[in-house]
Amino acid sequence: DAYELNLGWRYDSRNRAIFADRGMRHRFNVAYTLPGSDVEFWNASYDYLQFLPIWRGVTLMFNVELAYGEALGDTTALPPYRQYFAGGPESVRGFRESRLGPKDNFGRPYGGNIKTVAQTELLLPMPEKWRNSARFSLFYDIGNVFSNQDIRFFGPNPPNPVEVDYGFSYDQLRQSAGIAVQWLARLGVFRFSYAVPLKEFTGDTDTQYGDETEGFQFSIGQAF
Repeated sequence: DAYELNLGWRYDSRNRAIFADRGMRHRFNVAYTLPGSDVEFWNASYDYLQFLPIWRGVTLMFNVELAYGEALGDTTALPPYRQYFAGGPESVRGFRESRLGPKDNFGRPYGGNIKTVAQTELLLPMPEKWRNSARFSLFYDIGNVFSNQDIRFFGPNPPNPVEVDYGFSYDQLRQSAGIAVQWLARLGVFRFSYAVPLKEFTGDTDTQYGDETEGFQFSIGQAF
């Protein structure tokens, strides 16, 4: 059982909730577990989104997501449901969903307590009749998940396991670029993207599992 106290702040000046092309949004949240909880921790997240009109319907979009969490008291790490994950159509495109960052001894995503993701998109002009229902863009993504918790991770060589350090490092930020299409339908916003990883780790059979890439990705949900 965990009893959390949450405090959040939000500012939104976008001209539209869906397919905005100007304005900005800030979201900040802090959570802290109250005494009596079985696990004790705190975490904080910040999301920044901005649209900058450039010229004749061309808009530059920035989206940054930062998050950090830390265990308290006798708790040694964030619980699994509070670990952060990255990769996928709403994070660093071109990498499989939630597969970036720390991995357990079997190569499965474990998550981390540090998340750094940034997306830059060049939103291209659309014909008038599709302007409010479709969007086409070129994008560049960068980010990863890291861990500085009291957890030991090991590579894929069982006879002689090598400990892996998943602490934050700028050189470990994954990067990708590609094209994206968003379409507003009755079921929600359909999002299609094709990305090419610009910086990936192919892995080493003795020390560390490699990244899992995925060029074409699709999701249904809300747009920025």
